[in-house]
Amino acid sequence: MMKSTEIRTKYIEYFKKHGHTHVPSSSLIPENDPTILFANSGMNQFKNCFLGLENRGYTKAVSAQKCVRAGGKHNDLDNVGFTARHHTFFEMLGNFSFGDYFKKEAIHYAWEFLTKELAIPKEKLYVTCHISDDEAADIWHKQEGVPKDRIFRFDADNFWRMGDVGPCGPSSEIFYDHGPKAGKESDPFKGIAAGEDRYVEIWNLVFMQFYEESPGKLIPLPKPSVDTGAGFERLVAAMQGKFANYDTELFAPMIDQVSKLSGLSYVTDPEVLRNDSKIREQVAAMRVLADHCRSTSFLLADGALPSNEGRGYVLRRIIRRAVRYGRKLSTEHSFLPLLCETLIHHMQDAYPELKARKDFILSTVKDEESRFLQTLDNGSAILQDEISKLKKQNQKIVSGETAFKMYDTYGFPLDLTALIAAEQDLQIDETGFEKVMQSSKEKAKASWKGKGPQADEKHLVELGQKFGSQKTKFTGYESLEGSSKLIGLSDGLKEVASLKAGQTGFIILDQTPFYAEGGGQISDQGVIKTNSGKTNVLNSSKVNDVFIHHVEVESGEFKLNESVQTSVQASERRQVAANHSATHLMHSALRKVLGTHVGQAGSLVDVSKTRFDFTHNKPLSSDEIKKIEALVNNEISQAHEVTATLMPHQKAIDSGAMALFGEKYGNVVRVLKMSDFSTELCGGTHVHNTAEIRVFKIISESGVSAGVRRIEAITGDNAVQYLLRNNEELLTARQSTGISPEKSVTNWIEEKKEEIKDLQKQVKKAQSGQINVDELVAAAHSFKTATGTAKLVMADLAIDDRDVLAQIADQIKNKIQNGVVLVVGQGDGSHPVIVSVTKDLTKQFQAGGLLKDFAEILGGKGGGRPDFAQGAVPSREKLKDAFAAIQKKTTV
Repeated sequence: MMKSTEIRTKYIEYFKKHGHTHVPSSSLIPENDPTILFANSGMNQFKNCFLGLENRGYTKAVSAQKCVRAGGKHNDLDNVGFTARHHTFFEMLGNFSFGDYFKKEAIHYAWEFLTKELAIPKEKLYVTCHISDDEAADIWHKQEGVPKDRIFRFDADNFWRMGDVGPCGPSSEIFYDHGPKAGKESDPFKGIAAGEDRYVEIWNLVFMQFYEESPGKLIPLPKPSVDTGAGFERLVAAMQGKFANYDTELFAPMIDQVSKLSGLSYVTDPEVLRNDSKIREQVAAMRVLADHCRSTSFLLADGALPSNEGRGYVLRRIIRRAVRYGRKLSTEHSFLPLLCETLIHHMQDAYPELKARKDFILSTVKDEESRFLQTLDNGSAILQDEISKLKKQNQKIVSGETAFKMYDTYGFPLDLTALIAAEQDLQIDETGFEKVMQSSKEKAKASWKGKGPQADEKHLVELGQKFGSQKTKFTGYESLEGSSKLIGLSDGLKEVASLKAGQTGFIILDQTPFYAEGGGQISDQGVIKTNSGKTNVLNSSKVNDVFIHHVEVESGEFKLNESVQTSVQASERRQVAANHSATHLMHSALRKVLGTHVGQAGSLVDVSKTRFDFTHNKPLSSDEIKKIEALVNNEISQAHEVTATLMPHQKAIDSGAMALFGEKYGNVVRVLKMSDFSTELCGGTHVHNTAEIRVFKIISESGVSAGVRRIEAITGDNAVQYLLRNNEELLTARQSTGISPEKSVTNWIEEKKEEIKDLQKQVKKAQSGQINVDELVAAAHSFKTATGTAKLVMADLAIDDRDVLAQIADQIKNKIQNGVVLVVGQGDGSHPVIVSVTKDLTKQFQAGGLLKDFAEILGGKGGGRPDFAQGAVPSREKLKDAFAAIQKKTTV
């Protein structure tokens, strides 16, 4: 049996032998592509090559691409576990031609690889072509010898489009026949048309030969291209003689672990799975765990973090879905962390990022699982109660309000609630859920920072694409001023010929000293001038290596092809550079103090501070913060030269440079080095010498989300002023309190806090002692109970301290031994109420119910235990009526 690693290697080596450049998989987190949540096909990283916007120096490529389909348009999450070959994570083998070879070569490569390199019998394979693509059909038959009765023609299923407009063309697919045990349909044409599991697509060849200008209007491309994709898991299943992808050695290590822990057998017989629902559900749960540990591990390795929105929310949904299915198999064992560890061991040779991020992956999964398990059982019980009520009422729809309650209170993603409901033949009111979600939380929409036009994001991408071949030369590392040519203008919605005084818009230059926002660093500000005009640069962004400057014209007019003078605001650049360099030093210091599991999870470097999010599972102690500050300030005091060197990416990594997860790097990278203390890949702006940072001070440390902490720190003048101000406040505090220089102010404060606590206790004791409890008891009302006679004591006291009132109520209750006590205080705007009931009467009179009846008359509310309740009322105007109501209630 051929192993999966051998199949992947054979594929890559075959195409390298035929002149293809091997391009490693891109990150699952797409760069500069807002149209997708995750990389979901092999061609994603080559999109600009197909559009003619990027020239990488090669025209033929081969890759094994990591893909995730669990959110957005391409979402397989709900099917995972219940079918033979749906996955959240999968690998896509692909070979690509960017205007080089076309149909003849693409078809030959695919057929030769399958039938000769992998030795798949030709009688196991079928081919499909588009109904209009006689050329491809002829090549399959005449060139490769595929019989005509094994070539089928389809319409929509065999035509591919990148979007509503853009490159498109016919496709040709190769299907593998798993045999009669996998399906009843013996006619391959009918089986393929019906999507029967017996006939599985293992390779798709897309021939991009047209450009669709508008629906139906196809223009032939001068240089047609090829985009192919072979589903790795499907190919492995075919080679290993397995009907289901889950039965291959790609998933076996994880499924074996689940089976061992749960004590349940993994059944592969399709006939048993079809006929036994209990075993089918058991196997589905095992497959969910085996699949979800893959997407979880790879997403965390590529920099995704669990959160409540966007990509992070999809990741959290995957983790929680896995935990819930694990719970169905066993309530005693934790599956997901162990399976992630097994997956890492199994695939780390092919994907080293798994090994590099192992500690972080496992700690994050454990933390997420622990958090969810705290609410899973309670939430499941609450949802089950709701479902039971619906069934009694013969209702089939779980309301949007209930679904939102499960999401908001118990952390149940909507699809998890829907899954639990579906298991009992109920549906979710998803529209109602969205309405409740919308009304409860208004999410801020992404917008450009600062003042400016309402930019059309699609238009900005189009600008980047149009000028992609004229990549902006960045001169800001060497100089803050320079001369440039104005090559593009926009009002934020469309291209224009000029911008006049008072207008805002976007300017594109052939070269620029303005740093474009990226890598966590804000963009530069400054001015662009002509002989007759001046515009302020408010912000800059980068699309496809094109710098787009967001401007407000102050005077004159700016026209296309004009020569302009550029000038960056120097003081702000210096402070941002100091903060950015300090961030690198801090990152290194964090890893030295806390451990190498620490990685950057986000950052913001601006003029006033650096904000750094990093992976760590607990708050930093004061000693750890001191050590980090000491390490950074020591490097600053050493006055180390800061060097930036361009070198090949792999050479930089081999030399020890740290790459940030989730970032995409080119073949040549910029390596920023500060002595031997810090070496990172970075395109940002920095100081020339660490001494320029002057001083580094951490001003806050807090949690952001599960497994992520945040530090805010300041440098330079901001740090100096902060320290001077703190020192002045400390001196003032010593002078006003008389604390000697030898004594710690912190210790003095703690001593005083203890003294205040003691005094507060004494005050409360004195207040309660001023009340004559015997007099209150003497005025008690007697009432009959089921077992005899009890007393009702109601008191109106000029005390606003709830604790004192509770003490008095206890004293009264101890005196009467059998009865009800109601005490009302007097506060400023709100008046406290205490109700206490002796234990023997709680079946007849509950403190919470009495308090509710009393408080409602006075416009208040409260609650508590059967024997003790407390609340508050805004008005005492109807106090007599309220007292009378309680007296009446006890006498009934």
